Amino acid sequence: MKEIEKPGEKPGKAKVINLNFICTGNTCRSYIAEAVAAHLLKTVYFKKQPGLKDILSIGSAGTDVFSSAVPPNTYRVLDAFEVPKIYFKPKALDHRTILSSDVLITMATTHKRNILSNFEGADAGKIFNLLELSNIVLYLQSEDIFRRDFFDIKINNEKTNLALTNTVKVKIQPNLYDAIFQRILILKNTASLEIVKPPVIDVEDPYGRSVDIYIQVAKIIRESISTIFDYLLK
Repeated sequence: MKEIEKPGEKPGKAKVINLNFICTGNTCRSYIAEAVAAHLLKTVYFKKQPGLKDILSIGSAGTDVFSSAVPPNTYRVLDAFEVPKIYFKPKALDHRTILSSDVLITMATTHKRNILSNFEGADAGKIFNLLELSNIVLYLQSEDIFRRDFFDIKINNEKTNLALTNTVKVKIQPNLYDAIFQRILILKNTASLEIVKPPVIDVEDPYGRSVDIYIQVAKIIRESISTIFDYLLK
């Protein structure tokens, strides 16, 4: 059977890392996530790393799309956060999106179960719940701080410290694509640790509820995406 190539890995084309946000109907949570992510990329991360524009693609989809209309409260909450609307018709998750994605970020445990049960060959290793992924990043950051603090305490010789600093400077730095891909692999390898499992893993569905609930959900989504992007796109 012919192996399906990942978009971005075809001969002669630039490598692209694909991130997709997944919820149920692709009208509330994943829509908000894509809009927030696009806004953060444009206003923050592309300015820090202009090369990201060429290697990063984001999108969203739903596991059970039942409406072609985005609820008014979804637009209202984006206005409240001064995030520009994105215009598209809600999209049903399909095999192509699953195969081409490097990371699928779901909003609830049911979405991961649905993907694995409804799409044969889906890679469980690249599916993360949003809150789970954010928690993994926070764990990695805390471990990094611990290691650096411990390392600094152990080094008392200034000459040794200078030699190590110089060694770091001459290391060959990976390109931006490879650096991000390596961080994705670290996230995948860390996901199995029990310590990174948050007590609450689902972002509740605000569909049909008050704008206040939408705002609470949007805050969680925005904070989680910021945490993830600060690690992944640094």
